[in-house]
Amino acid sequence: MNTLKRKKGMLDLAARLTAGFLALLVLCVSVLVTAQEGHPLTGTWSGDRESNGSKVRLLLIMDLQPDQRIEGTLIENGARIPLDITLNPEDWSVSIIAQGQNRAGDAVNYQANGVIENVGTATQRMIVGTWQDGGSVGEFRVRMN
Repeated sequence: MNTLKRKKGMLDLAARLTAGFLALLVLCVSVLVTAQEGHPLTGTWSGDRESNGSKVRLLLIMDLQPDQRIEGTLIENGARIPLDITLNPEDWSVSIIAQGQNRAGDAVNYQANGVIENVGTATQRMIVGTWQDGGSVGEFRVRMN
């Protein structure tokens, strides 16, 4: 009889350990699923802008720095142009200034102002607004990759 009680006690312990492990596993998975992915601008963005009636392809790379500044690079027609980026989290407006040189060595000075759309989802997130290239002003639209 004593052996039977011991076996039953061991089975109860195994069942409780298994249930505890499963509960811990569910908790860990739920934390991972609901975890924030990071800063809403960090990543690569691709799209286009209008310039003098034609569309120009854009690739923006943005990264949050340890001092909380957002740095980035614009890749356009093979040129890499540094970006100065400002985000207003109250209305999700974004200001982008690009100053550098194009592939021919000519000075480039762009200013873009837009708003992040679908900020709650990384797969549908976009920045839409206006892009100023010297005296030319047109629309731009980039989507997070």
